[in-house]
Amino acid sequence: MKTIDTPQALLDLEEVVAAVKGREAQHTRIAEALGTLKALARKEGIPLAIVGGLAAIHHGYERFTKDIDVVVRSRNLDIFLRVAPQYGIKIIWADPEGWHKLQCEGVPIDVVPEGRKPRKDAPTTIPAPDELGVREGADYAGLAGWMETKLGSYRVQDRADIVQVLKVTSPAGLRKIRKHLSSVHATYLQRMEELLTTANDEKEQERERGGGK
Repeated sequence: MKTIDTPQALLDLEEVVAAVKGREAQHTRIAEALGTLKALARKEGIPLAIVGGLAAIHHGYERFTKDIDVVVRSRNLDIFLRVAPQYGIKIIWADPEGWHKLQCEGVPIDVVPEGRKPRKDAPTTIPAPDELGVREGADYAGLAGWMETKLGSYRVQDRADIVQVLKVTSPAGLRKIRKHLSSVHATYLQRMEELLTTANDEKEQERERGGGK
């Protein structure tokens, strides 16, 4: 009987999801890189809020990503860059504005600096890790805070991530998101409501086709 090999893309996705969910002891590159960041954050007293694709997985959308995005406080940017090599993290690019590019275990790490605009036309700046729910160590940004960062950068991938996460967000979760975004900027709340409509439309279509619950 012929054996059907599992596609590499699926294996890669399984590894990333397992690393985020912590379902088992992992020795994959991304799990090792996450472990290194957590050790650095704990020992150096530098809170790191994990955002981007990994946080999307954490909040319910299991999709592949090849890098780690971390929000770093503005006052910690220089020391983070200085101590990173002590933990085996390579400095690929030291950006004057704090958008540093690093690498650990071959995994790209993108620094997202507090206080900078995620894009030129963004209505607000990037919040600090504690505003994202991370006061110490390295952990995933809370749902509402993560959504704020995605609504700020607002690229095609960001919008897709938000739609998929909204599909699995509870009514209580939606209320918290609305409350948070209304305190940040009206534009973000409007964008979220528009994407929620898209999410609900897609869920309805999936139910009609037998693919939804």
